[in-house]
This record gives sequence, C-alpha cells and structure tokens, in this order.
Amino acid sequence: MRIIIFLIVTFQLNQISNAQNLSRFDYFFGYGFYEGLNIGSEYFFKSYKQSISTSIGYDKFIDKKQESFALTIGYNFAIFRKHKNDSNAYKWHINNNVVLWQLEDDYYIWKAISLIPSINRKFILCRNLSLSFDIGPSFNIVLYNKRKTYKEVGWPYHVMPDFRILLIF
Repeated sequence: MRIIIFLIVTFQLNQISNAQNLSRFDYFFGYGFYEGLNIGSEYFFKSYKQSISTSIGYDKFIDKKQESFALTIGYNFAIFRKHKNDSNAYKWHINNNVVLWQLEDDYYIWKAISLIPSINRKFILCRNLSLSFDIGPSFNIVLYNKRKTYKEVGWPYHVMPDFRILLIF
C-alpha cells in the first residue's frame, strides 16, 4: 500500500511541476463514507466544465477496531451550465468515482471496488476556499475477503448510500 501512495503522490507532484497553468488544479481535503479522511487533487480541462480527480484516504479514527484504506479516481462534469457562482465557476457537478478500498476489522479483511455516481454542490467560502458536498449510491463489488474468526457472519451490501464533504483550496 505504501508503494501505491508513493506513486500517486509522485504523479501528482510531477503533474503540478509540469503544468503550464496551475490554476487548473484544485486540491482538497475531506471525509467520505468509503474514502475516510482523504486528500487529493482535481485537474480541470480547458473549458472548466469537466475534470478528473484522484485521492487517497485512510480511516482508523472514528472506530478504533477497524481500519480502512481507499484510492479514488473520478471523472466529473458540470450540469446546469447557467448556474455559475461569483467566480464564474459551475456550482453543480455529476461525479463518477471508482473507489478501491480495503477494510480490516476483528472479523474480516475486505478488498472491494465501488462505483459511485453522485451529485455535487460547491459553495464558495472565500476567494481561494470552497466547500463541496457529494451524495449518491455506491455499487460495491467484493474482490477479496478473508474471514478471521467465526464469531460473526457478514457481507457488505451491494448498494449503499455514499457521501463526501470536501474543503477545496
């Protein structure tokens, strides 16, 4: 896992250093149901109507008995194109995220992939700071599971609600 994190961070730094227009990049920090505490970046294409994003997340802070790691890759596009805010940015987006996640607790080790289409609303807090809310369904596919003990029987739901709150700078 550390190698994957290192490669993602290296790729992000490489893209930043090679970018001719740094204003096309947004960086974010937030919390999501599957992503946990996450940090990432978003690159906007020429028209600022479409973007791609990557993030990594980790969560062992809320429930000490379980640990999760997530890698997210997303493609986003603007909707309601006439609804722009004061800085001429689009307020509403559709996000299409693929989340590779691993969850380990006292009973199981899960490795899964989730496809998460969601609707996103961005709010400008100040000139270089925004708040973003995502909500949508998560379609889960279990890739691997290992049962540690026979004290509990369980399986992840195939469809679950997902949310994310992001602080964008």
